[in-house]
Parts: sequence; structure tokens; C-alpha cells
Amino acid sequence: MRSPHDSARASRRRLILRVVTAGLGTAAATALLAPTVSADTRARGTAATDQVATDQVVTDQAALTTTAARTTVIARPAGAGVTASASGLDYVAMGSSFASGPGIPPLQTSPGASACGRSANNYASLVSRDLGANLSDATCGGATTANVLTTSQNGQPPQISAVTADTRIVTVTIGGNDVNYLGSIGTYSCQTSGGSNCGSVDRNAIDQTFGELAGRIENVVNAVHGAAPQARVYLVDYFTILPDSGVCSGVPLTDDQASYERGIASRLAAVTVTAANATGATLVDLAGASHGHDACAATPWVEKYTVAAGRTSYHPNEAGMRAAASLVESALASTGVTTSGAITSGIPGKCVDIANSGTANGTVVQLYTCNGTAAQKWTVAPGAGGAIRALGGCLDVAGAATANGALVELWSCNGGANQRWVARPDGSLLNPQSGRCLDDPGFSTADWTRLQIWDCNGGANQAWALPG
Repeated sequence: MRSPHDSARASRRRLILRVVTAGLGTAAATALLAPTVSADTRARGTAATDQVATDQVVTDQAALTTTAARTTVIARPAGAGVTASASGLDYVAMGSSFASGPGIPPLQTSPGASACGRSANNYASLVSRDLGANLSDATCGGATTANVLTTSQNGQPPQISAVTADTRIVTVTIGGNDVNYLGSIGTYSCQTSGGSNCGSVDRNAIDQTFGELAGRIENVVNAVHGAAPQARVYLVDYFTILPDSGVCSGVPLTDDQASYERGIASRLAAVTVTAANATGATLVDLAGASHGHDACAATPWVEKYTVAAGRTSYHPNEAGMRAAASLVESALASTGVTTSGAITSGIPGKCVDIANSGTANGTVVQLYTCNGTAAQKWTVAPGAGGAIRALGGCLDVAGAATANGALVELWSCNGGANQRWVARPDGSLLNPQSGRCLDDPGFSTADWTRLQIWDCNGGANQAWALPG
């Protein structure tokens, strides 16, 4: 919502200070009157932003564009435990290179990440940061259904070992390597562009495997359900690589080769639908959504055969992974894993609000009269805790601070402990890292009151009703 002029805001803050001095103490009173430091100059903390010791440890995303040294993301090793203070859904990602994201910087630093081409910006990592989930990313380039279920790969155990009884959501992109999808299109592109040692394509073997593939994918879903009976499984199919007709520069295929590869893509999508229907898994139709974003499109989600150094032929790019993450998040919402709406205060008629509907890092989060706007529409995972997200950012304790009076703000979702929240039985919202609760200073009823964290006390100024 639009705030008043700075002079009016300063007067209001002085009034609040006079009202609540006895309850807040000197440090918090100072925090209330202190000018807001810009997002460009304020330090974002130390260990909590460089390496947050939770299930998914990520580098502050703003720093990725300004500090070359901060370029790694550390994912929890598959199957490793979650710290007692962690909140959020336990999330396992399984699948092949279209899930792991080779060529998309930066790499994760989890075991096997380099050999598997596992990007810190693959769709599972993006979803995890947005949800504040506890990610075990077992995805690996070249994986087949056998590598998910029974066969180790690149020194890593079968991917299903990452799934435990505590797992609640699982995404799977698998089957393409069983039918040599990327191998065949790469071989044909090599041959047509005059390459050497290109290999050959065994179409008969591919046809034979297609007859078994739906059952193989069904076995993957059933294995997840066996290990994690409460988990929801989301089958994310493969990006569309080729346009509906023709090809373009950088995609060296004959008409026959291109037609054959389109056939593999459509058959792969069809068997994934079959497997989802047979097992009750949720289909995430990435193949359909990526039509018009093929390698030849004006806004491609996948690379061409001819790529820049460090990139991977015919594989997803950053835009594709962001789009895939958005589709997964839509599927989570449609299946009730997440829900969106207002966070209402224990003080009647007031909601948690993003000032001026801003989206920039450091935007003030405040108390404001409930009005149903997007600035008050927050996405949460009911009963699970984790991130609280709106307008593309997350509810964040500024600077990863833990002291009474630390202010909250909107910040790019990064999976940090200062962006984790747990709803308690008394209606309060606990930030486990600080051990303190989201707080409306001095029981204020005034619009534009900036929210903070404070010792949990069960008061109406710390009571928040989440959507759902």
C-alpha cells in the first residue's frame, strides 16, 4: 500500500516508541527509529547467508550477481538428516539431466554434484528455495529408471535411497535415457553436421524399450510410495526440444531425423501420462508448456546443438528451469500442498502487507488494513512451515539477525534460516533460527507499522492466521 510522506512516517514511529518504550527496551526502540539501510549497502549477515546450515544451503542470490567468490550452493546429501531446528517440507528430487541441469551455473557442492551436472539453479533447487523446503537432490545426468531404483551411478547410490518415511514431496523426470532420447538426437546432429565418431541410433532397441517404459516409470512411483507412504509424487516430463516443423541454424537435423526425434518426444510424454494415471502421481506437463520455447524459438527454454562453452547441447537453460519450477509450484498449489491468501493479525482488520506492493530486496513488511491485494497474498505450506512467500520474494529477518527488534522485510527467496517460519498452536509465527516470533510492536493498530521479531509471548500482537 502507498505510505505517507517521510515526515508523517517519522512522527508515527516516534509515537509508537513513546507508547511501547517500557515493553521494548532501548535496543528495540533504537531499531524502530533507525533509518532503513538500503538493500545495496546493508550487509546481509555472515554464516547465515553464505552457508545456511539447513537441508538446502544456498548462497544469497543477490550476492551471486555482485560477488564472484560466492557462487556455490550446498545441497544436503541424499538421505542425510535434517537438523532439529529445521522447518519445511522434506523434498526429494530424482531424475536425469533434464532435472539436474548440467551447464547451468553454479554447481551444487553436494556429493556427486559435479559428476552428475547438478545445478544449484535446477528446478528442484528453485522450488526448494521458494518453499523453504528441505531438499535432497539425487538427480544425475544420464540416469535411467535403473539408476533410480537399483543401480548406482557416478559413485552415488540408487536415487530412491534419498526417499525416507519423512519425505513429503518427490519430483521425478525420468525415462529419456531409457529410450536414448538425448543420445539419438545428439548422434543425428553430429552426423548431419559432418562430425566424426558420432555413433549410431538403434531404432529397434528404442521401440522395444518404449513397450516397457510406462511400467518402468510406474515402478519408480510405486517405490516412492513404498518408502514414503505420505509423499506426493510429481512426474515432470521432458522439455520440448524441437519446433513442430522444420529446424533452424544450430540444430543440424534432416527432415527424417527431426521427425523421428519428435516421435520420441511425443511417445515419451504419452508414457509419462500413462504412468501418472496408473499410479496416482501428478503430471507436470512441461512438454506441453514448453511448446513455443524449443531450441529454435525466440525465447528458448533449451539450448541448440551448437552451444557456448560450458553449456550442454539440447538441455534446459535458466529460463527453462525457472519455468519448470513455476509449473511444479502450480502443481503443488493445485494438490493442496501449498495455499495462498492473507495473513491476518490477532488485531482485528489488520494483515501482513508488503509496502507499496514493492518487489525489491529490502522492501518493508508492515501491518496494514486487510484489502485483498497481491501485497497481502502470501503462499505457505500449511502445517509444514518453511518459507512465507509473496510477490516473488520471501518473508525475511533482515541481515539474518536474531535479536529482539530485528526487522522483517521482503527478500529474494534463498532457503536461509532467516526465511524459515513455523506456525505454533497459539497462532504465533516462530523463526527457529532466532527462537523469536513475528511481532507487531506495542500492539499497534496503525497502518504502516513495520513488523519485527520479538520474544514469543502469546499476545494478540503475535497472533497470525495463515491462509488455508
